[in-house]
Amino acid sequence: MGCLQSKDSRASKYAVSGGADDDVKDKSPAKAAGGSAAAAAAKPTGGIANLPRPKLDPKDFRFVELKGEARVKAPGSINGQAFTIDNCHDCDLYVVDACGQVTIDDCKNCRIFVGPTDGAVFIRNSSNCTLVAVCRQLRTRDCNNCRLALYCRTRPIVESSSNMQFTCFDMSYPQLADHMKHSKLSAFHNFWWHIYDFTPKDGNWDLLPAGTTAASLLQPIPQEPADVLAGKPPAAPAAEGGGQPQESAAAAEPPAAPAPAGPSPVLVTFGGRPGRPAGGYLFALFEGGKQEAAMQLARAAAEQGWLLHTNEAKLSAEAAGQLVGEAGWAKSAAKALSAAGTAVVGLELVVPEAEAESFKKRLAEAGGLVSASEAPGKTFRTMGVDG
Repeated sequence: MGCLQSKDSRASKYAVSGGADDDVKDKSPAKAAGGSAAAAAAKPTGGIANLPRPKLDPKDFRFVELKGEARVKAPGSINGQAFTIDNCHDCDLYVVDACGQVTIDDCKNCRIFVGPTDGAVFIRNSSNCTLVAVCRQLRTRDCNNCRLALYCRTRPIVESSSNMQFTCFDMSYPQLADHMKHSKLSAFHNFWWHIYDFTPKDGNWDLLPAGTTAASLLQPIPQEPADVLAGKPPAAPAAEGGGQPQESAAAAEPPAAPAPAGPSPVLVTFGGRPGRPAGGYLFALFEGGKQEAAMQLARAAAEQGWLLHTNEAKLSAEAAGQLVGEAGWAKSAAKALSAAGTAVVGLELVVPEAEAESFKKRLAEAGGLVSASEAPGKTFRTMGVDG
């Protein structure tokens, strides 16, 4: 199973919806003839559907052939369109907005930030890069020596790549929660650690040590991206063909890190790293409607470094019965856990022995079913994961 299309079709990556090509398609003879024209004429005019669609310039949705530059796309500049990064070297590239899909090709020595992506982030034929991304899917091919701080709704894919290192996304900016909601990404669905390697071999990938932050991988962060991440308005772009060039990564005087924009909507988990923290294991399962209570406790655990894994999934009666049996809970709990149309949230934690009983009580008081058995946690850990 390969990773995306061949690079021969690269021109198609630069297309965006809402451009001039859409108007050409809309004026095709098939659409202009027969009943479709009559139906269009019968519709009332003046509604929002009749407003002209904005013309989008494909050049606004790509960073291509840049050398030693710092570029940023601020919130509201992409609005769910596809974005392309191609043949950039020694650059700091920040796409701080919701995207539909992102392709990164032939980049070297770049530091790249990508906001919530409803589809896939593809990185191919790239080396010595840092990628910090929130996405539904990540696929890498023919890459080497790259570091990735990741939120991923599905299993991250490695193919024909070497020395790929992963850690959990932990950054924030003021619009991140809204962008994740727009992209239908839940904070409980982060499988950054659950790598799938199409071409398995020792040395292809590894998980970075706990405490490795996205900001540390991106250093030095140039001033303009740091300001955008902190919620400050971006500087006005230079006029086409004139004015002062954008500040290069080498010339920038970066702050140590962007100013905090509040807690990240993404929960920092320990994941599948070896040598998990010492303490007592706890698995808590919250039935539908108790996501907010689960989130508050998950944040409290994450701040202490106690959060191993999270997941959110709908349970069949059979799956609920299996979990109840493995955890030793009352059989009657299975009915609530498998209620139609509702998803349950599971938290796996390791809590220091001195605080384990106290935190277990907090979980139960918030409506969670709690077990010290790892069996139900392992069963629920990747339920519903795609890919």
